[in-house]
Amino acid sequence: MNEVLRILDKLIKKQGYAIKKHPEYNLLPLKNYGFDDQKKIYNSFNSNNNNLEGSDNIDRLEVCLRTCINDKRAKSKRSELTNVDLEEHLLKCINSLFISINEAIDQRLEISLTVFDDRSNVETLDKIKQLCKAVNCDWQIVTTDKTGQGESLHQHFSSAKDKNALFYFCEDDYLHEAGAIQEMMVFYKKIYNQTTEHILIHPQEHEMIYSEINYPSYILLGENRRWRTMSNATHTFFTHSSVVKKYWDYFENTKYVGVKEKRHLGSEKKTTDKLFNHIHGFSPIPAVAIHFQSKDCLPPFFDWKGLWDKIK
Repeated sequence: MNEVLRILDKLIKKQGYAIKKHPEYNLLPLKNYGFDDQKKIYNSFNSNNNNLEGSDNIDRLEVCLRTCINDKRAKSKRSELTNVDLEEHLLKCINSLFISINEAIDQRLEISLTVFDDRSNVETLDKIKQLCKAVNCDWQIVTTDKTGQGESLHQHFSSAKDKNALFYFCEDDYLHEAGAIQEMMVFYKKIYNQTTEHILIHPQEHEMIYSEINYPSYILLGENRRWRTMSNATHTFFTHSSVVKKYWDYFENTKYVGVKEKRHLGSEKKTTDKLFNHIHGFSPIPAVAIHFQSKDCLPPFFDWKGLWDKIK
């Protein structure tokens, strides 16, 4: 704070005010979206009239799920949210994703699944395989080349670089609504068909916007919920492989997540959040999936207990 601001700060403190540094935020204009009012927003999402044609394949989705359920992470631990063994908690989250994949496939959406597993216990991995067998699409389980959270992040992002498809990168502690995959895919395709621009979808609003920061947002009306522009997400998100390839420099340092000496280099702020300087990010309201790790991660007003009870 410069000297002029220091003096001004002292003067206004007598009236109960203070000068604080505010992080800069650039609210990108929604170019080419044609959303002049709420009725046009609604019509654009409920219309089959697509005036633009992009060159990227948006009819195919590859789901990349990272799993790591072993003694180091889960032995003798219980979830603070569900009060069940952490293994059971995570397996139910995984199954919620698979249920959502199947529901999307029922709507004739083309999907494949790759599980990137980082040394789960043999017995647990067998349970994951049994869950995979109920998925109505091609699937595979790949043991990550190197162990560690950052290494698995880096590998599953890297797997998308040379593809031409939509990608959903997900962790094993997200609880999904049955319609989550379908809704994200439909929303993405509506935006791309209208604008030929790629976006990023985080399946829930980041808890940070309710506690640490406030920034302006556009809110669009979709078919079943509203979609809010945002600039903070975890490493779980839905986008296109061309985004990964074009902005690979923002993904490279995800390999440092979990590495004590360099973990700051792998944070979302230092890596994939930089994508929002170039493309729009959206979060659904209400959420289509939640980070089911702790109470602090949950979005407000989400009936996770009702959803949890529905899943076998």
